[in-house]
Amino acid sequence: FCLSMPMTMNLACVNYRMTMNEALVAATLNSAASMNRSTTHGSIEVGKFGDFVILDTAKWEHVIYQIADPPITTVIKNGSVVHQA
Repeated sequence: FCLSMPMTMNLACVNYRMTMNEALVAATLNSAASMNRSTTHGSIEVGKFGDFVILDTAKWEHVIYQIADPPITTVIKNGSVVHQA
């Protein structure tokens, strides 16, 4: 498991020279596919579980470089708010 997806995405960009879009896909859809859950998890689509975060930033890419204090304001799990800053 991973304690910090922003840090993991940062490492993917810096150490493996992945683009930010590639790091996002690796952290979401490809992660779900690695656990045989890409039909129900990993992207925002009708019929999939509604697990996602809401960011307080102009661009989602900022989460990759703000690893000490990621701009995550709300966490949605199974369609319900489970954390709000």
